[in-house]
Amino acid sequence: MSDLTASDFDRYFQDVHGQPPYPWQSRLTRQVLEEERWPKVIDLPTGVGKTAVLDTAIFALAARPDISPRRIVFVIDRRIVVDQVYERARRIGDQIAAATGGVLADVQRRLRKLTDAEPLGVAALRGGVPIDGGWALRPEQPWVIVSTVDQFGSRLLFRGYGVSHRMRPVHAGLAGNDCLVILDEVHLSRAFAATLRDVSSDGAVPLMRSVSGGLPRRFEVVEMSATPQDESGRRFELEESDLDQAQTLKWIAAAPKRAKLVEIAGTRPPHESVPKKVLEIVKKELRKDESSRASLEPAQLGFGTDTQEARDAERSVGVIVNRVQTARQTCDTLQAAGIEAFLVTGRMRPLDREQILQDISESVNPDRREPLDQRTVVVATQAIEVGADFSFDALISEAAPIDSLCQRLGRLDRRGTLAVRRGGPARCWILGVTSALDPKRPDPVYGDAARRAWEELQARAEDGEIDVGPGAGLRASLGPDAHAPKPKEPLLLPTHVEAWSQTSPEPLADPPLAEFLHGKERQQEPEVSVVWRWDRTPRALELVPPRPAEFLSVPISAVTRWLRGSAEAPVADTALMLAHVEGRSAGRAQRDSRLAASTLQRVVRWTRGQDATTERLEHVDDINPGDVIVVDPMLGGLRHGTWDPTFRPTPLTGEPGGDAPPPVDDLGDQAQVVHRRRDGGLRGVRATLRLDQRLRERIKSEGGREPPSPADEQDATMTPREDVKAWLSEIQGLPSLPDWMARVVGHFVAEERFDIETVKSESEPGYYVLAACAVDPATLDESDDAPSLTGTETPLRSHLAGVGARAADYGSRLGLSAEVVADLRLAGELHDLGKVDPRFQAQLHGHDPVRMAESEDTGEPLAKSLQRVRPNPRKWPPVRHEFSSVALAQSDEALLERASDRDLVLHLVGTHHGFGRPLPTIRTDDRPQQLKAVGWLDDEGFRLRAADESRQVEESGGPVSMTTSSDLAETALALDMADRFWRLQERYGHHGLAWLEAILRLADHQQSAEETR
Repeated sequence: MSDLTASDFDRYFQDVHGQPPYPWQSRLTRQVLEEERWPKVIDLPTGVGKTAVLDTAIFALAARPDISPRRIVFVIDRRIVVDQVYERARRIGDQIAAATGGVLADVQRRLRKLTDAEPLGVAALRGGVPIDGGWALRPEQPWVIVSTVDQFGSRLLFRGYGVSHRMRPVHAGLAGNDCLVILDEVHLSRAFAATLRDVSSDGAVPLMRSVSGGLPRRFEVVEMSATPQDESGRRFELEESDLDQAQTLKWIAAAPKRAKLVEIAGTRPPHESVPKKVLEIVKKELRKDESSRASLEPAQLGFGTDTQEARDAERSVGVIVNRVQTARQTCDTLQAAGIEAFLVTGRMRPLDREQILQDISESVNPDRREPLDQRTVVVATQAIEVGADFSFDALISEAAPIDSLCQRLGRLDRRGTLAVRRGGPARCWILGVTSALDPKRPDPVYGDAARRAWEELQARAEDGEIDVGPGAGLRASLGPDAHAPKPKEPLLLPTHVEAWSQTSPEPLADPPLAEFLHGKERQQEPEVSVVWRWDRTPRALELVPPRPAEFLSVPISAVTRWLRGSAEAPVADTALMLAHVEGRSAGRAQRDSRLAASTLQRVVRWTRGQDATTERLEHVDDINPGDVIVVDPMLGGLRHGTWDPTFRPTPLTGEPGGDAPPPVDDLGDQAQVVHRRRDGGLRGVRATLRLDQRLRERIKSEGGREPPSPADEQDATMTPREDVKAWLSEIQGLPSLPDWMARVVGHFVAEERFDIETVKSESEPGYYVLAACAVDPATLDESDDAPSLTGTETPLRSHLAGVGARAADYGSRLGLSAEVVADLRLAGELHDLGKVDPRFQAQLHGHDPVRMAESEDTGEPLAKSLQRVRPNPRKWPPVRHEFSSVALAQSDEALLERASDRDLVLHLVGTHHGFGRPLPTIRTDDRPQQLKAVGWLDDEGFRLRAADESRQVEESGGPVSMTTSSDLAETALALDMADRFWRLQERYGHHGLAWLEAILRLADHQQSAEETR
């Protein structure tokens, strides 16, 4: 395997993307590898391909894994941009995984040396919950993670949104170590930039201080923006030589753009006045192409047309407004006029957004070579304001602060090729709505900045027009009042992180996160996630659990007003509202109203996790921040794929009529498989198919017979499985099946190992649910003792040895010191000793007296249960097994003498299920047992004695015999564990200790997952 150097980067980039890198991209890669560190600030104009920093980061990791962080985290506070950057990262990962030769194969082999999993994982975190939690399953695997501020920031600060309390330290440990954090468009996230500086070693009170213990420090923060937060750090900027070597960069840097200022007078709000003005501009002012389009020129662009009229045509049009309601109304108005219009907002379900982005991909492609067949208008909100790689021939924007306007203008002629083709500037219209620019009523999101920017632009305009190209310098020349309000930077103190690091139990005085993610002056309204499902019974949601791909995140006030039937609450694509503006949550004022009876029956609250529950709501105000509510598709609330509380398919008291608009799509089955494996297959993925008639109408309309149901069983001549398989074979070739469903049907036709479950309710006939079950390591630590009930009959001896070896392997791959690696191994070899408790073993054996007697005779306790064992919670030992493991390990001093850091080994054993950070809850054991574990120590480590190894123990010279009572309530164990936690945090740091916990716990999860296979 040859060495990788900076000179190989250009070939790597060409192989991945099919085109050479810009000169600045090669220069950045060379600088990172030569200086062995990243610049603090990357200051580049919009449109020059800033997301290529991902290519540099991945290449640098392959070339220099000794200095490069394993996890590359790209943070930007816009959901649409997260999706786009995620797609780029996934393309890079796919190309590397598929490489068979050349530089890409070298990159692949080098990344594979770091892990025995995929060479590069890719994940997206955004909305209110993660799309993909795979990044937190292995500590040593290289990952690219694309995230919003909320998702990554909350994990970094030990309070991960959508993360169970006991998994929070795992996520914090991974987020706070071995990470390159690239904070894009930092002007949107100044508060979080300050928090990152404080958390990292660059802060005035560094919380990731250099500590002892052999932990490497691989954590860097890079700010990317034309207005970066860190003005004093090492900067990387575009140079003249970059422009000289790349013609496209010259076009971008000099692309002329001109805006017409259009005032919309009157008292009508924007959602009523803006749509009409947009339609007028589209119909009367945009340039049309009435000629034929045959030849393509000029050659230097690779596209063009045979007439000047065709070259001037504005076929791709962007409309960017400030509220979701205004965007919806504008899209409706354009579509009603026969204009092809698409709606893109951040208030969309991920699956709906993915489909819309696919539909408009060619229209907004900045590198499009072929002219569009017809005019396409994309109506959007702030969701595409920054980072989105969209390009329009013409742009219409509602007035906004100047920095927001400049970002929107970055979507106009993004590569500068339109101006070259036309020989003149790209055109923009800025709409100033008088009613929204009232100085007496500041905007809830922008404050007074939009009005001041509008007034300054008007003062500079000549004949109502103004230069808005890159050379105009608007951002720098307009006054500070014309810029979006900048939140005051919070001061993060060690006491804050000390409080957050206590995850079990959390302290009573728990500092709120919001100001450290978004600033003091801004307040983020809490959000809830809405899911649309036909069947909301507990059994249906257990078999086909709600998935993030079908969640819609909406401010809580907007949801409560919708369910009350009140007037729509204004919703922007950012939930940030200026704290001083009154009325930001007016929907919460009507606390005395109740849900209508018909609505009450159509809404449930769903609780995540293995112990998932559903509950009916008595009042609207029973909805809490972070809730997942599951609603009837007939309630509406979603249209054009976007949040629309005014939309209801039919009156709540009636049935859908022939002309009624269709209800909201139930995406439950599609959401199970959308984040499938890279090879497109479904093996290892929990695929489901509900044979509910409400979901299968399309099949019936295509001539396929109705799906089998439990009602057919009485007179059936075939078994349910035979009937289901026959039906699946019949519908497999129907042309109406969407791609995802065709793949799922094909999977069930070919796969014998799937379950057929029956769902029944009092009001609906029963139906089958087909489910291909898969073991998901992410769920192995979600409930108290579920990880032990895998049905794999795994001996405790082999499980302990396997976890110890795997933890040591992770530590070695991560470059930890030999002493820390040895302690990780020892902790893994001891972590489940407490399972020798006879009551625990009885549970794992399903209380089968014969099997229990055999186990006692052979001295071979289990770590994982026999097949089809069902637990009885009342018969579990009252003291958790990991606390008993600590007591057993402490009972033999010779054993702990093997540890380099005795405290660390005992802490890792005691917290491997997330409890005891810092204080464990130890219950009184009314029927105490004498626990005993016998093993031996050798050069390889500790081994629990096997059934036939008594002689080996005697000959090894290192026998170990551990005993303890299971009644630990009156001992000093709890206080010792708490004191140990604080000592170790001082020794390894908040995030360093959490990282070591994560390494052991993930080794345990992966070993358990491997045993189930």
